[in-house]
Amino acid sequence: MAWDHGFEVAFHPRAVAVVGASGRSEARFHGGAFIRNLKNQGFSGRIYPVNPQASEVSGLKAYPSLAALPEPVDLVIISVPAPGVPQVLEECVAVGDKNIHIFTAGFSETGEPEGIELERRIKEIAQRGKLRVLGPNCMGLHVPAAQFSTFYPEATKPGPVAFIAQSGGHCIQFTRYAHGFGIGFSKVVSYGNAALTDSTDLLEYFATDEETRIITTYIEGVKDGSKLLRQIKDINRSKPVIVWKGGLTASGSRAASSHTGSLTGSEVVWQAFFKQTGAVSVASLDDLADATMTFLYLRPPRGRRVAVILGGGGHSVTTADFCSREGMEMPVLTDASRKALRAFVPVAGTSIKNPLEFEAAQRDLGVLRRMLEIVAADPMVDLLMVNPHLDMLKETGPDEIAKTGDFLCRFARENPQKPLVAVLETWGGDPAVSRAREQLRVELAQAGSVVYRTMPRAFRALSKFIGYHEFLTASQNASQSTEGSAQIS
Repeated sequence: MAWDHGFEVAFHPRAVAVVGASGRSEARFHGGAFIRNLKNQGFSGRIYPVNPQASEVSGLKAYPSLAALPEPVDLVIISVPAPGVPQVLEECVAVGDKNIHIFTAGFSETGEPEGIELERRIKEIAQRGKLRVLGPNCMGLHVPAAQFSTFYPEATKPGPVAFIAQSGGHCIQFTRYAHGFGIGFSKVVSYGNAALTDSTDLLEYFATDEETRIITTYIEGVKDGSKLLRQIKDINRSKPVIVWKGGLTASGSRAASSHTGSLTGSEVVWQAFFKQTGAVSVASLDDLADATMTFLYLRPPRGRRVAVILGGGGHSVTTADFCSREGMEMPVLTDASRKALRAFVPVAGTSIKNPLEFEAAQRDLGVLRRMLEIVAADPMVDLLMVNPHLDMLKETGPDEIAKTGDFLCRFARENPQKPLVAVLETWGGDPAVSRAREQLRVELAQAGSVVYRTMPRAFRALSKFIGYHEFLTASQNASQSTEGSAQIS
């Protein structure tokens, strides 16, 4: 089906009904929890609990039915046992409430005949009544700008990232985890079994959503693979699409079938999909956060050639391995650069070939500045990476971390032609050092730089980021070549 624009009012609702709302607290998610989440978000719209057995839920007047509400609502959240869902949908049809979020599980994902038949019935009712249904078996919506969330208990800042996921658990995890990466969301949508609204429908909306600049998604299965391929190939030209594909292995495919009833497709098919569309493929929550952060804040470098400045400790070999495995390049610096470095870097216990190893760069800003200026001027280098150890800086003096952060921010701003990234590992779990890393993450992002937590994660995210821009360039060149050929002929 195509995207129905009538559902868009549900992203910024003025009135919401929660059918099955109760005050019971033994379950983490139920009707009453949805109401508490909306209150905690600061939602300014009207909330109507619907429960014929209650007069009040979470301090709000409860109503016996949708028909008893004083007004039509922009979204109906259904949280009743699965056998009762068809009856609620029939009532939605009768009163004219069109936008529905079915939280309830127990449908096709169970693989049981009863659940499959129930899902067939809700599809039939929805199609007959022209209802716009999200789910079943999903957590629903999170829209920070509207202070509206059916699943996140805390208010969060809005941003330009959309997240579409079949898994409600991944929606909760990513929404919470992303805060530490400076990622804010335009909208987060959990769509579960996708009985009526699938990933392709949501992508159709986010392709033109002005609040969304980057689209991220977790997919277990899709109904129309050819449509998804065409969509993402088109969307990816203007908005990067980052895809976490679940169920690629045999075990994962079986798990996806029992989770959302999805048919996942083979790994070979999806590898071809990523190659053709240019979508950014990630395989974990960490990868998703790192890649999204990189697209949000980093300026695209000219190429894959990175110069890395390390402290001592003999980490150059493993760093070079990490770099190579992710398809990045670590070029040997020019003779002129190495000569300039050797003027102040002693021979013993150091390396100036790339990666550069010199412990003094960890504790002397003057040394770090000279090294960065030299490698930034090297024509063999597209990108700079530094690995200051915050634990060591803290031991040097309480102000050294702040001074280092100020310097790196200033250098990133003054050298936009060679983007700078930092890998800030913490060894001892010192809370003060962890807070310092978070502060540096914020400050460097404002300067057009990013902070990664480990070397492997840094190279993996950078490779995906650069690969996306390489795909765009190749596609544009191919398009121009085709146009030129057509004109000649």
